[in-house]
Amino acid sequence: MAASPRLQAYLDEQLAQVPQWMARVARDAQPALKASASVDAQVALRDRQAEWAHRVGELLAAAWRDDLAGAMPAASAGRPAWSAQALTLVDEDAADQNIELLRATQEVEVLLENHVQDLQARSATLRGDSVVGRHANLLRPALVVQAVWTASEALGLDAAARKALMRAACGPLGRALRQVSIDAERQLADWGVQPAAWQASALPGARRAPAPSSGVDLTRPGALDELRGRLAGRAAPPAAPDALIRLDLGVAQALDAGADAGTPQAPRLMERLPDLAAMARNDDDREVMLLVAHMFDAILDDALLVPSVRHVLGLLQGPLQRIAIREPRLLEDHNHPSWQLMVHLASHTAGFEDDADPRLAELLVEVRRLFDALQGAPRPDAAQHAEALGALDALLVAELDAERRDAAAPIAKLQAAARRTLVNEALRRQVRLQIQEAAGSWGIEGAAPAASDAVTLDPALHEFLTGPWVDMLAQAVLLDGEHADSTRALMAVVPDLLVSLAPLRSEGDRRRLLASVPALVQRLQQGMARADLPGARREALLALLMARHTELLRPGAAPAAREASAEDIVRRLRDEELPPPNVVAPASGDSMFDIGTLETVPAALMPEGPVTDARAWLRHLAVGQWCRLVARGSWSNARVLWVDAAREHWLFSDAELGTTHGLTRRALERLAQGGLAAPVEERTLIERAVDSLLAPAAR
Repeated sequence: MAASPRLQAYLDEQLAQVPQWMARVARDAQPALKASASVDAQVALRDRQAEWAHRVGELLAAAWRDDLAGAMPAASAGRPAWSAQALTLVDEDAADQNIELLRATQEVEVLLENHVQDLQARSATLRGDSVVGRHANLLRPALVVQAVWTASEALGLDAAARKALMRAACGPLGRALRQVSIDAERQLADWGVQPAAWQASALPGARRAPAPSSGVDLTRPGALDELRGRLAGRAAPPAAPDALIRLDLGVAQALDAGADAGTPQAPRLMERLPDLAAMARNDDDREVMLLVAHMFDAILDDALLVPSVRHVLGLLQGPLQRIAIREPRLLEDHNHPSWQLMVHLASHTAGFEDDADPRLAELLVEVRRLFDALQGAPRPDAAQHAEALGALDALLVAELDAERRDAAAPIAKLQAAARRTLVNEALRRQVRLQIQEAAGSWGIEGAAPAASDAVTLDPALHEFLTGPWVDMLAQAVLLDGEHADSTRALMAVVPDLLVSLAPLRSEGDRRRLLASVPALVQRLQQGMARADLPGARREALLALLMARHTELLRPGAAPAAREASAEDIVRRLRDEELPPPNVVAPASGDSMFDIGTLETVPAALMPEGPVTDARAWLRHLAVGQWCRLVARGSWSNARVLWVDAAREHWLFSDAELGTTHGLTRRALERLAQGGLAAPVEERTLIERAVDSLLAPAAR
């Protein structure tokens, strides 16, 4: 949305103040930087502070424009299409950066204390919002920290120096932002901007915690029936003086009466229990009614579901109560279709955070129609509910398919990344094998070359050939095709280069080397240019190669060693341990992040329930499931939208509409192992309801 004149004036004033408070941040960060012994960061901050502050202002202005343009559309506005350009693939280094940003954001938030709440409420009004949303405050810590971190790229620092700078700046930044927030809130109050209304937060970190596990195993036959006996002594609410009129058409009509889908909240069974109990045929009926009423009370208070989902689930109260009286099997089997109707819907919607989300609103319209049909059935039975369960699953699959169609561009980008990874790893294995064969020793530590033509490769050349050169070859294969003349010429460089580095046996070898080197160097330079290798590194590698060729061609070079005999070769093959074919070394630049290496772990980083076996969880994590993960520096509810066949590239759709996260398997595994990616909730809706009933507070 476009900023109103008053909102634009407010933003302009805030941007005008950025150089002032960033100067305070730079000044106050210097002592901490000296203590960290990061000389590069100290020098950059001293000499280029103004450039850093200017870049922070630019980034904040851009972030505010995007923030205002990307406000959540109403349900009637339809579903947005996601662009591939908006997708950033999170690898191990990016996961490490997310952790650093989250740590910094938490430290700044602690220093701000409660100084931003009133500013957030007034900012919501200034933006034209009737209630206070999660992004109402344009000076929120996460946004400012991200801008400060990204702006540090302008200082030309490496990753370690940027991290040192960010950690030194956190305290000063928190104190500066606290004063900026106080001044901004005072300014809005002087303008007469009133605070917007607060509403219950649906943020992942702020949701009410569900009841702890009771230890009841619902997979055991008869577990729910035993619960009926435990609840039988729990008193039902007394009949109110204005209790609903007893209907003479029986239990079905009594339960369905007043359950209008258009009401804010469906009436609860517990409110009707006195009337229903009077209609019971015997004590068993009353116990069943009491159990189902208590279960639905817990379901309609479930901490993980937004109100609209709980309301739709309330439409099943009547049908389930009627089946419970007619079919004892309902209390003997947690997999009964009546329970699974609720479990499937709750699991599919557990990560949504906004009732106005078009994805959720469109789905619930169709689910409501389905549940209304169950309410109107003259005599419900398990077969009807099984058929409804199949129809519900079809709706859930259709909703997920629609979201995948919306995300066609990011998925295509990840598919290309997945293919690039496969090609890259295959080429890297091929190049390593060529180098091992040329070296003769197969890379065994301490083994001497046994062949007379064994090659000794400089470590810098080895790193270049197995790193940037392989990346360039993969790009050539994907863009030009494997059989293109240009690709075949580049693919031949490594074997030709290794041949050129082998010891010379004769004058004929010397002449062939002299004739082949110019063309080989030319192809090597072409590949280096295509790989966009920095000039200094390019010159250093070519100088190494020239020195080795000069040494080989120099008159009086050491004669070639004796050629290995057949017996030598067989003996060496017996002793060698070949590298396993499926082992792929980490890509260059992989982060070795470990949550334990952080000096402190902020509270916001700590998982509510750590994943006991992260790799096993990821093996079973399927499309459509929700999880909580650290993405873009903060916690987020995200749903698996797509994963490639090798399970190496994952696309998650965020609970925030129109936002996606692409992660590599290694990045996702690192987050899970550090407790920064986990299921939203491992228990089903029915298990959570039982645990709520058996919690001490409920007794």
